[in-house]
Amino acid sequence: MDSYDLVVLKTVAICEYGVRAVSAKYIMKCDDDTFVRLEAVMAEVKNIPNGKSLYIGNMNYRHNPLRIGKWAVTYEEWPEEDYPTYANGPGYVISADIADSIVSEFTDHKLRLFKMEDVSMGMWVERFNKTRPVEYVHSVKFCQFGCIDDYYTAHYQSPRQMLCLWDKLQAGKPRCCNMR
Repeated sequence: MDSYDLVVLKTVAICEYGVRAVSAKYIMKCDDDTFVRLEAVMAEVKNIPNGKSLYIGNMNYRHNPLRIGKWAVTYEEWPEEDYPTYANGPGYVISADIADSIVSEFTDHKLRLFKMEDVSMGMWVERFNKTRPVEYVHSVKFCQFGCIDDYYTAHYQSPRQMLCLWDKLQAGKPRCCNMR
């Protein structure tokens, strides 16, 4: 049975697959309703000097937990007043060393799991950053609310919109499609 609560475990599995199964340098997590301009994402990643630990996406800094509504978090679940810096869940990239650390901590039963996978990733990267510096890179082009022109990722895209985005991309124009 699939549920939103399992996304955090799927994220750990993505980290394990990207390091242990295919030896990737970077791992990108994105939602299934997110269209990705992979060549643009990789160009942004390549701006970071080789060998640096990397966390790139549309970052939230000092974001306060919502205490009411759909994404409500109780004080028992998260007693702190703000979350660690984290990239929004529709699409972000981490370097393999961070992924490897996540898998190791999970295997050793030391990984703190939180119900929101993007916040969990922020916690895990923050912990990793205490032992090895991480290059945090923020870009609004990892669009979390839909699509912006010259996007890296476009979220909440229907299959029809993805086909339209692909067609526009093939024509050389990373432009949004506003149909439903």
